Amino acid sequence: MRIKFLSFIASFFMVSFVITSCLDDDNNIEYSPDATIHAFSLDTIGYGITYKFTIDQQKGEIYNEDSLPVHADTIIDKILIKTLTTVSGVITMKNKADEDSIININDSIDLRNPIKIKVWSTEALAGISPDQTKEYTIEVRVHKHDPDSLKWNYVGAMQNEIINEQKTIEFNNKFLTYSKVGDHLKVYQNSGFSNWTAAGVNTEGDLNVLPNSILPLNEVILATANNKVYESTDGINWIISTKFSGEVNTFVSKLKIENETKITYIKTEEGKRYFYSIQESQLLNQPIETRIEEVDERFPIDNISYTTFSKGKSNQNIIVGKHHPAIEIDINNKKVPVTIAWGYDGKTWVELGAATAVAYCPAFDNPTIIHYNDLFYIFGDKFDSFYVSINEGVAWKKASKKFSFPNYDWSKSNITESTEEKPEFRGRKKYSVVQDTKEEFIYILFSKEENITFTEEVEKEEEEKDTRATEPKDRGPYRHDSEVWSARLNQLWFDLDPQHAGQ
Repeated sequence: MRIKFLSFIASFFMVSFVITSCLDDDNNIEYSPDATIHAFSLDTIGYGITYKFTIDQQKGEIYNEDSLPVHADTIIDKILIKTLTTVSGVITMKNKADEDSIININDSIDLRNPIKIKVWSTEALAGISPDQTKEYTIEVRVHKHDPDSLKWNYVGAMQNEIINEQKTIEFNNKFLTYSKVGDHLKVYQNSGFSNWTAAGVNTEGDLNVLPNSILPLNEVILATANNKVYESTDGINWIISTKFSGEVNTFVSKLKIENETKITYIKTEEGKRYFYSIQESQLLNQPIETRIEEVDERFPIDNISYTTFSKGKSNQNIIVGKHHPAIEIDINNKKVPVTIAWGYDGKTWVELGAATAVAYCPAFDNPTIIHYNDLFYIFGDKFDSFYVSINEGVAWKKASKKFSFPNYDWSKSNITESTEEKPEFRGRKKYSVVQDTKEEFIYILFSKEENITFTEEVEKEEEEKDTRATEPKDRGPYRHDSEVWSARLNQLWFDLDPQHAGQ
């Protein structure tokens, strides 16, 4: 950016004021005190986008409220100021010699860091009123974090005695994690995933296995194990529930319909499976079990996960789980197990779409489905990638690499332990998931595991790079302690806490 020295301009204004003053016999001329910027804009930034700038006259700040994309620093390192307007002042900034020099907006300028400018009124330039100047700081705000990326954080450690499968729920403002230690089922309680306390589960029945489903309600927790229903008011002490009859295999979902919560579960009767429902309010009085319909043979039976979303004025569920037998489709003349999602509107169960080679989600032993940022995501024990659906579970595809797990780059070096500094999720199998819909966090709780291995596709070294040929490569073994990780989409972080808008 070329800049002109101010001294010559100031001399010109001084001469002009002397001549003007001599022509006025009364010497009663009022000079403009204007030393403020009235308009500021930059050239377009990528794809012809123009960003609006705010001028704070009191603080002397010029900035954009909507931050530029995360990589915009490669654009604003050499950009034109399109508009920089005052009524009658002259605008300067310091040159390399620390002298005030007039800005030439026809030359590009580096705005990666804030710059200071000064507006001089005509009186200040003439030396008549040197205090009639005003300084401004121009700051172009750029996102430090990609808004479309997941930000992962290590939350803290759990007890390392947790080495088996686990399930976690939220109840009475606490998180309860269940896992079997030795021959006993234990529950680990905490607030905010810290200060864990462990207790053995007390029961009048034989609840010494990890329940295949746990359903937290307002005043009670329900669980299924050994085709029985158990209930608890504190998560520690359990009794066999008398509110359910017959062989209850698993709870499927809970769905709020108007002012009621409808609980859905599966029963086995005469060798067939049926959907049943019951109202939560009835659990305190005389429960009435309602049989809905027979369960389709393609409906999952184990490790069921559901999410709830609003559609119009009603709520609906989408459910996934492990299938027996596996549901397979043909891909390149090979049978591939897939995940099939089911929808429930409180009345009818519907299989969502038909899995095809270009729109399927792979099968997981322990799948999790979440409704997040108005989209549906599934992930599972492989922790290779998320799968996303924009049409309510009908079709699926791999999520963007920005929306991914914190996997380690094994091409640089091998690791024997996953740590906070070098995290690796792939290959993990023993975990549970909790979603904080208020603060938009996804929490994953991991049991301690040893000798974890997995296989990933890597580029063949001997092939030409443009062929993109790959081959499977075994990784590991590695280990990790029992721990908790959280993730949140950066854009949601910005929206929830506006002070981070520029980050």
